[in-house]
Amino acid sequence: MRELLLNAWSGWLQFTSGGKLAALLLLSLIFLWLGGKWKKEPVLYSYTVSAALCCIVPVTAAALMLYQTKFYDYEWIWSLVPMTAVTAWAAVEFLCLQRHKFESGRRREALSVSVLLLAVLVLCSGPGSSVYDRRQERQDRLRAQEVMTLLAEQGSGPFCLWAPREILEHARELDPSVELLYGRNMWDISLNSYLYDTYSEDLQDLYLWMENTDETGLAVGKDPEGRKVILQGEDCINKAVSAGANCIILPERMNSESVEELAEALGGSARRLEHYYLLTR
Repeated sequence: MRELLLNAWSGWLQFTSGGKLAALLLLSLIFLWLGGKWKKEPVLYSYTVSAALCCIVPVTAAALMLYQTKFYDYEWIWSLVPMTAVTAWAAVEFLCLQRHKFESGRRREALSVSVLLLAVLVLCSGPGSSVYDRRQERQDRLRAQEVMTLLAEQGSGPFCLWAPREILEHARELDPSVELLYGRNMWDISLNSYLYDTYSEDLQDLYLWMENTDETGLAVGKDPEGRKVILQGEDCINKAVSAGANCIILPERMNSESVEELAEALGGSARRLEHYYLLTR
């Protein structure tokens, strides 16, 4: 129970860190209550208040998370709350008040307040949205484009690619014919929201090794029981080949000696790229 409460509280903090629509919803509820507008849709208003409180209070939020199973994150319990509908309802009621002011001759005040409302809506948008580095995103895409262009020039496909995530994120976008050992839903769990199939333990180990390997080809992982294990590069190469990989991109932080050893284990050759190593069979 303590774990569920902690997850509910941390989920609330994460949910409100990317956007302020939850706060905007509470403001809308207060506005509808003070203005008496809630009487137009009392059932919707009462349900929204009750559902929002259940999502905010850690005890009831933990109960909802337990009901929806651990497969879903905290953010999903907010699907019970009609946030968009009620916020839009409050915005319309507020704009109607400004229209009356406009018609009565208080046009400057009405326009100023309406523009302010639109600014608030824009600034409060994006609940749970993650902040990412656009410059790094462009750089990763350029690197992926260089790698995929090189593979296309070799012309020895079809390729089943195993590579760092920044390559896999753009590989199918640049070349739809390439196959991947795993896709973005390996690291972006939200993409698995409506799926109950998960990657095998071996593929999860391959992802962990690829993203955390040191210069010698070793990476630290955890077994299903949470115990620390050491992932060996050669073992991961063999697992990747068994899974169907015939083209492997290794990060440049690995030293050339370790890369040559892995190429021998693969039974192929290694080639130094600008930012990666290319292993092919």
